[in-house]
Amino acid sequence: MRNEPLKLTLIIISTTILLYHTFHLFYLWSEIPNTIAIHFSKGEPDQWGSKYFLFIMPIVSILTWFLIRLVAKKPEKLNYVNLTEGNKEIQYAKADKVMVLIQHLGSITFIFANEAFLRNAVGMESRLPFSMAIVLLCICFMAPIYHLFWAATLKN
Repeated sequence: MRNEPLKLTLIIISTTILLYHTFHLFYLWSEIPNTIAIHFSKGEPDQWGSKYFLFIMPIVSILTWFLIRLVAKKPEKLNYVNLTEGNKEIQYAKADKVMVLIQHLGSITFIFANEAFLRNAVGMESRLPFSMAIVLLCICFMAPIYHLFWAATLKN
């Protein structure tokens, strides 16, 4: 099986983060005001929404996780650079690894962003989860770019 240790590690991490966030959301639910900031511009809130908005991102996170998994199940259906009979197996394995990273890190990105919204709503410090979301989002964009450059350098 390809990338099983990576997959298992990421499943444990993403599930733990999701469970922590869900617990934290329900734990703080009574402290969350009915209207919360849902968008910021220059560090100041500029759009507001119901506190029930805090359930949208975890749901989107789970749906995104499943959708990316569906796409990743058939790596031979993805587009490749410099794909040959000699290198297709290694390209499929690397593409699977990239898809697993995007699947889990993308999901965690949504959860960290939502944790930042939650913390902001109750007056807690929210820079760390927001910063983590930005870093993970950058990794999600950099992983396929790295894979493309790697694939372009293959000889056979």
